[in-house]
Amino acid sequence: MLRIVLAAAPLRDGPTALRPWRDSDLAALVEACQDPEIPRWTRVPSPYGPADARLYLQQRHDGLHAGTTAPYAVTDPAADRLLGSISLMRFLWEHGRAEAGYWLAREARGAGHAVRALRLICRWGFETLGLQRIELLAATGNVPSQRVAERAGFTREALLRSYFAHDQTRHDMVAYGLLAPEI
Repeated sequence: MLRIVLAAAPLRDGPTALRPWRDSDLAALVEACQDPEIPRWTRVPSPYGPADARLYLQQRHDGLHAGTTAPYAVTDPAADRLLGSISLMRFLWEHGRAEAGYWLAREARGAGHAVRALRLICRWGFETLGLQRIELLAATGNVPSQRVAERAGFTREALLRSYFAHDQTRHDMVAYGLLAPEI
């Protein structure tokens, strides 16, 4: 197990930046997670309130110290406005791999932030953490997330039938992979 240290300076690509979460992000996090599309496709609970945001912001420290997650806030670097969330998680250090997960606030979608954020965190994971493979799972019904994965350079590898249980329903997931030499 490896303790993860996030980049001190924001990771930037044009109008998109990744930076460590701050306690001051609580209100913006709660506001963004009111969008029903976020809990529809992710593990974000619904309804989502301040207690959920406080728990998430507290758990970010635990995950970093345990080497189980590397969470970043996706922001607009000009205004330091919260646009979304992206993480590397479910590390299998002995195999040099992790999974990427993300969501964007409604008003941030469609501007390329998800693709840029995904490329940034993958490049950081390969170069800084020494990962060799990053995986991404998207529900078959979440076509926008599949497009993000493909635009970021991920290869569609498999259909995982009845893979994800969410809201008392089982969902098929599309599995994607990105290898270190492909970034």
